[in-house]
Amino acid sequence: MQSKGNQRRWLLWIVLLATAAASAEASAQQDQAQQQIQHQLQQQQQSSANPDAPKGLSAAYLDCRKQASGVYDQQRCIERERRAQEDRMARAYDTLRYRLSGSDRAKLMDAQYTWQQSDAQAGDLDKALGGGAKAAALQRAEAALERINARANELEKYARR
Repeated sequence: MQSKGNQRRWLLWIVLLATAAASAEASAQQDQAQQQIQHQLQQQQQSSANPDAPKGLSAAYLDCRKQASGVYDQQRCIERERRAQEDRMARAYDTLRYRLSGSDRAKLMDAQYTWQQSDAQAGDLDKALGGGAKAAALQRAEAALERINARANELEKYARR
């Protein structure tokens, strides 16, 4: 009789653990959906606040660039935004990677690897052709930011489908 009681307790524990795991997964999916909605709202607010600004760049970056007094301040703004855009690109990539499976996931991973190689080559070319002047370094940083922003926009577009 006691073994049946133990079996019931174990079964109850298994059911409780499965329920907790399902609840945690649902909560994580809800959090991810909320983050995507917040990000889209930020983009909409940014684009309505400054219609000439490239899509995807943060309002904080645009304000920082307006207030920057010299090349170093501008480079700091660009570097901060580059990190934000890399995070945005990584989130969109991860969203797609977890959503896709099989050959579609492999194609995404190959495409991202190819993009990374292309981005590195473009950076090397910018460096080789740009010289060592401060203005050239600023232009290289802006070009890198534009490439990352464009890729993040592209991945987010795929994630919305």
